[in-house]
Amino acid sequence: MYDELPFAKGDFVRIDGINAVVVANEEDENIPHDHIAVFFGSEFAKRESEGGEGNGNPVVWIIPIDVCEDGLDPEIREE
Repeated sequence: MYDELPFAKGDFVRIDGINAVVVANEEDENIPHDHIAVFFGSEFAKRESEGGEGNGNPVVWIIPIDVCEDGLDPEIREE
């Protein structure tokens, strides 16, 4: 059990070597104690402005905190 939550919304984490972003924690509805909800990112899609269909609904996974590691610093890019 943690005295304070180890990961906050918006934090980058790594799960088995894969990057993810924390989108919810146990303070949020439907997230069990000692778990977080993460978003691994969307599959590549063509932009609607370029004639594509964009992405569907984001998929969020509820993961036990003990399988998460601190994330890597993001590489910042401009469009």
